[in-house]
Amino acid sequence: MNGAGRPASRGMLSPMTTPPFDALLSTRARYAVPLTTPRQSMSPLFEFGGGYPDPVSFPYEGMIEATAKMMAAEGAQAMTYGDPQGYIGLRELICHKYQLFEMMKTTPENIVVANGSGQALSLAFSAFVDPGDVIIIEAPTFSGSLNTIRRHGPRILDVPVDDEGIVTDAVRERLQTLRREGRRCKLIYTIVNFQNPAGPSQSLRRRQELIALAHEYDTLILEDDAYGELRFEGETLPPLYALDRGGRVIRAGTLSKILGAGVRLGWLCAPKDMVPVLQSFLFGGGTNPFMSRVATYYMKDNMAAHVQRLIGVYRAKRDAMLKGLDEVLRDTDATISQPEGGFFLWIKLPSGTDKKRLAERAVEARIQYTPGPVFYANGGGEDYIRLAFSYEQPDKCYEGARMLAKAMLSA
Repeated sequence: MNGAGRPASRGMLSPMTTPPFDALLSTRARYAVPLTTPRQSMSPLFEFGGGYPDPVSFPYEGMIEATAKMMAAEGAQAMTYGDPQGYIGLRELICHKYQLFEMMKTTPENIVVANGSGQALSLAFSAFVDPGDVIIIEAPTFSGSLNTIRRHGPRILDVPVDDEGIVTDAVRERLQTLRREGRRCKLIYTIVNFQNPAGPSQSLRRRQELIALAHEYDTLILEDDAYGELRFEGETLPPLYALDRGGRVIRAGTLSKILGAGVRLGWLCAPKDMVPVLQSFLFGGGTNPFMSRVATYYMKDNMAAHVQRLIGVYRAKRDAMLKGLDEVLRDTDATISQPEGGFFLWIKLPSGTDKKRLAERAVEARIQYTPGPVFYANGGGEDYIRLAFSYEQPDKCYEGARMLAKAMLSA
């Protein structure tokens, strides 16, 4: 009833209030640390912040044709629950992809399909990492993975990367210290190709050393490779999973960078004995049986040509951004990564750059970037930023890079 004794209008709803829920949060939710990037309510003119694939590169017509072809062939089967491990056609395609691009042989029985590589990585952490366990990661490392790791509550030990990738001497020191403490490392997380954000690809020597350490110290390696097909130059090296002969490596992959992030299809490639454990963290019915089929029908006829086209697209963007930065910063002590592929550049800012002022000027110019500290588990990165060249076209990569470089010098 309202104040006049009449029933309140059915169209009027009282404001909903949310009771305090902090005390009800799970332990895992409490471990999560929100990550911040300089996105102060701005619509970026130059989107260099997130690693978004180029929408111009998406095979729109090809996906329409693939969907029609798939529905004609599979009909209702595509619209119902599927294999808990993932659509067999997609798992076969993943095996073909590994053979085509990396000369790696595996079987569909080794593949578990997930909702993007983010979920795939989370499956591995969930299967092997308890709160308080020790894991080793790179510094810097991908901020999205770092947040997932934090939710599992481990003790995180970081090691540096250099031009050959993860510094295995530092890994050994960490493992030796843990052994003296009577503890063990559960898992080593590493990004092997075009490391995000720093850029290097792990050398063959380092790959072999890392596998040897995993065996010597009885630990696992989680190998993350979201960009490996997008190699612009340099030698393709065998994955850790292919080099290992003792079942110590789990490999994560995705179609997000070579087909479209919106398809949400990633996977783990793991020793067969691990597959049931990893799969147990997924809901029944398989991961997106419909989209798995669409992606498979498109990629099985177009994968090599499509990826070759993407390499040309993203190489041109990288080169344009490097050119813009070099024209302004070549006489400074700034350092700029020279990745052989992938989506990102990693920049050590010129000495004396005021980071706060740089962020302000970037917002004024509507230039998006990601600050270095979000890529470090235990502090660091204040003098670094990451730029993504993947989304904008080459002319904007060049123009925006020059503008941001000038802002670095005047900040």
